[in-house]
Amino acid sequence: MIRASFFKIGVLAIALAALAGCNFTPVYGGQGPAFQNSGTIRVAEIPGRTGHYLRTELARTVGAGVPGFASGNLEISLTQNIERLAFAPDQAASRSDYVGNANWALKAPNGTTLASGLVIERASFNYANAAYADLAAQTAAQERLASLLARSIRAELIIAAGRPKAAAPDRPAATTSGQ
Repeated sequence: MIRASFFKIGVLAIALAALAGCNFTPVYGGQGPAFQNSGTIRVAEIPGRTGHYLRTELARTVGAGVPGFASGNLEISLTQNIERLAFAPDQAASRSDYVGNANWALKAPNGTTLASGLVIERASFNYANAAYADLAAQTAAQERLASLLARSIRAELIIAAGRPKAAAPDRPAATTSGQ
C-alpha cells in the first residue's frame, strides 16, 4: 500500500518535471511575459437580441484581457438564421436550429488587426403546442447560441495569443543608381 503511494508520487513528479521542461505555463497563471502584457479588451456593440447576449458574455469572459494581447477592441459581425429540421404531419416545423456565424477581429488601439476569425455554432429548439412556449424556446436557443459563440471566440483568442508572432520582414537595402 505504501509502495503504491510512493510510486504514484514518483510518477506525478516525473510528469510535472516534463511539463516544466517544455515551458508550460497556464493561460491565466499570473506569471510569464504573456500575462504581463494583457490588458482590457473592449467589446463593440452587436445589434439584435443574440448580439446583446453575445456581447454580454464576451465582456464577462474576455473583457478583463487575454494574456498575449496588450489591449484592444473586439469587433464582431453576427449573422444568424433558422434552419427547419423536423416537420409535423401537417408540414409545420416542429424542430429548428438557430445557426450563428460570427466574424470577429481583435484590433489594437491604433487599428491594426491583431487576430481575426470566423466561428459557426448552432442551438436547437422545439416548437411547443402551448401558447407562447415557442417564443420562450426561441429566446432560450438564442441565449445558448450566444454562449456557444462566445466560448468559441474566447478559445480562438487564446489560441491566437499563443501563436508565435511573425518577425517584421527585413527592408531591402536602398540602391543608388550611378546615372
